[in-house]
Parts: sequence; C-alpha cells; structure tokens
Amino acid sequence: MAKNRVTTHLMCEECKERNYTQVVSKKRSAGSLKLSKFCSRCRKHQAHKETK
Repeated sequence: MAKNRVTTHLMCEECKERNYTQVVSKKRSAGSLKLSKFCSRCRKHQAHKETK
C-alpha cells in the first residue's frame, strides 16, 4: 500500500458499530464523510460517518 494512504472506518450513527472500511488519501481536505449504508446489526439503511 502507498505511504500517502490511510484506512478509515464507517460507523453507524445509531448502534455505533463499525461496518465498513475504506482507504483514502492523506491529502484529502474534505470534512467527515457521511453516507447512507446498510447496517447489519440494525438490519436497515442508516447514516454512517467516517471515523479513524
């Protein structure tokens, strides 16, 4: 893996479980990413936000 990449997690805002991972560039200057993804614990689509 390249040195300018870092692994982040997407955490469900309802149950606080970390369901997804993604590899992003360290140079990315955008704020915290927030997506609607399926949560396996809640068994429905919930908002997931980016954490480290």
